[in-house]
Amino acid sequence: MSDVEEPSKINHDYLEGILDYYPFDVKDITLFSNKSGRKTWEIQTSDGVKILKQAMMKPRRMLFIANAHLHLLEKGLPIAPIHLTKNGSLCLGLGDLAFVMYDKVSGNEMTYYSKDHLGKTLEFAAQFYQASKGYQPMKESKKRARLNKWQKLYRWKLQELEGHKKIAESLPNDPFSILFLEYAEKMLQRGRDALQNLDESYYKQCTIDVLNEGGFCQQDFTLARLIEVDGSAFMKELHSITQDLPSRDLRILLNKVMKKMSVWDHDLAIHMLRSYDSVHPLSKNHYRILWTDLTFPHLFCSIIHKYYLGQKRSWSDEKYMWALQNIVAVENSKDEFLSSFSDIYLEIKQQSGGKKDV
Repeated sequence: MSDVEEPSKINHDYLEGILDYYPFDVKDITLFSNKSGRKTWEIQTSDGVKILKQAMMKPRRMLFIANAHLHLLEKGLPIAPIHLTKNGSLCLGLGDLAFVMYDKVSGNEMTYYSKDHLGKTLEFAAQFYQASKGYQPMKESKKRARLNKWQKLYRWKLQELEGHKKIAESLPNDPFSILFLEYAEKMLQRGRDALQNLDESYYKQCTIDVLNEGGFCQQDFTLARLIEVDGSAFMKELHSITQDLPSRDLRILLNKVMKKMSVWDHDLAIHMLRSYDSVHPLSKNHYRILWTDLTFPHLFCSIIHKYYLGQKRSWSDEKYMWALQNIVAVENSKDEFLSSFSDIYLEIKQQSGGKKDV
C-alpha cells in the first residue's frame, strides 16, 4: 500500500496523479459510476481497458480486500486481474479514500430469475470459499471478522426489534406498525431459538475449524458483481470480505433470492444448496449452522430497522408496507423448509433435489 500526497482540493487533477502511479499509458478516462462516495472510472490504456475504483475507506481496510483479491486470483478463481502500482503496491491511499485498479472484463449479465444462473452462482460461491482458504493478510492491513461474534449480533438485533415493538405499540393507527405487531412475537421467538442454537458445541467447533482454515466470505454476495464468461460465473470485482463461516454467504444468497421471488421456494433452495455442495461439500454441522442462520429473522429485522430509523427517505408508506408484506410472506413460507432439516440434508447430499424450474 502506498500513500499519495493529499491535495488541498479534490478535483480531476488528483485522478491523473493517481494514474501516474500505475505502469500504463493512459489514452482516455470515463467516469463509469458515482454512488455513495464510491466512484469507478474506465481507463483506456495501451494495455486494454482498466477499472479504477475509489472507495471511502481507510487504505488499510482496502489493503485487506485487495490482498484477498490477489490471493483468490493466484488460487485460480475466475476473477478480474488486479494491478500493482509501479512500486508494487496493491492499492493507494489518499486521506480517507482508497484506490485499486483491475481489468475490465466483459460477459453476459446474470439474473436472479434464472435457475441456471443461480446454480452457477452457487457453484462460484463454493469456488470462492475454497479459494479463500489459507489467506494470510498483510500485517499493515485492517482485518474484518465476524467469527465468534454471531451471538453478539443476534442479541443486538433482538434488542433492537424489542425496542421497535414498543414504538409500534405507541402507534395504534399506523398500518405498518399494526402489521409489524401481528408477526413481531413470532419473529422474536424465531430469533431467540436461533440464539439458543448457537450454544450448541458444533457451532464452536465449526468456528475453530474455519479459524484454522483461514477462509473468508463476502460482506454481501450479489449477482451485480458477477457476469457469465464462457458459460461460468466470473467476478468483476471484489467489493468487500469478512472472515466468517461459509454458511454466511449461503444465508445471504438464499434470503436475497427468495425475497425477490416473494415466497420461499423449497425446491429452488435445494437446487442452490446442492449446486454449492457439489463444489464445496459442507458437513452436517455446517448445515445445522446454516439452518440456524436462516431461522433468525434477518430480513424482518432489516425492514423494521429501515422503517423506524427512516433510512429510505425516498420510500413512500405504501412501499414500506409492500416490503414488509413481502418479507412476511417469505418468512412464513420458510417454516416448512426449516422444519425439514434431516430430509433436505439427505436430498442435498444425494444430489436429488431441486427439480422444479423457476
